[in-house]
Amino acid sequence: MWRQLYRRLQSVGRHGLVIQAQAAIDLALWDIKGKAANMPVYKLLGGARERAPVYGSDGGWLYMSVSEMVSEFEAYLEQGMAGIKMKVGHDDPRVDIERVRQVRAALGDEAWIAVDANQKWDYPTALRVGRELEQLGIAWFEEPLLCEDIPGHARLAADLDIPVALGETLGSRFEFAAYLRADAVDIIQPDVIRVGGLTETLKVIALADAAQRPIAPHHMMEVSIHVACGVMHAGLIEYMPWIAAAFAQPAIIEDGHMLPPPKPGLGLELAEDVVARHRVE
Repeated sequence: MWRQLYRRLQSVGRHGLVIQAQAAIDLALWDIKGKAANMPVYKLLGGARERAPVYGSDGGWLYMSVSEMVSEFEAYLEQGMAGIKMKVGHDDPRVDIERVRQVRAALGDEAWIAVDANQKWDYPTALRVGRELEQLGIAWFEEPLLCEDIPGHARLAADLDIPVALGETLGSRFEFAAYLRADAVDIIQPDVIRVGGLTETLKVIALADAAQRPIAPHHMMEVSIHVACGVMHAGLIEYMPWIAAAFAQPAIIEDGHMLPPPKPGLGLELAEDVVARHRVE
């Protein structure tokens, strides 16, 4: 069914809201399949592990002061989370380098810190920033360039020692395959919604595994946890509770790890007040 629907989308394009609508259908079908089998989806996929470490990703925004970020990050680390991620991407990259330097000083040399530029810079700027980040022991440099620029990413990945991470805005396994063929990415970050659902995410993970690239799913932790615990024996989950209020039960976080919902299917139920607020009669 996924393949049939994907092929029928050729006249409207297979990106953005179109592919996200396909993801909604795909996830609903996986939810039904899990419930029919009376198994959580992560068990249906193989049950590689029972929990996955998380890193805190909601608290390092460009509009926040360094002290505000550090306060949020320290709270994440006190919960036992593996580390944190902060945004970079000011018009003057020197501002970002200084902010990262101050966060590193506040959290200590052993803290796991990643940065995300959200496609802000060109190659020369990203190279300059990346070399500074290497000196600060940053875990990965996420989306340094426009996602369409595969040659630029390949060049940057070759010129830097810090891993280049990306994938949240790629819309299919074909786009990921192009990056992998070009050696343009070190860490793969598929977004289960933006890539068209769980079915396509599994294909992206298979490609990454064959290329021996680590995987760190982007956002939507409530669904990504099934991927992380179903087929991934290692790798982090991004803790981003943006849509937590939409669900009746909160995500299960214990000792810095996220546990998949134990109920059959995706194990997610929408909160009644959310349904009432958005119901269309």
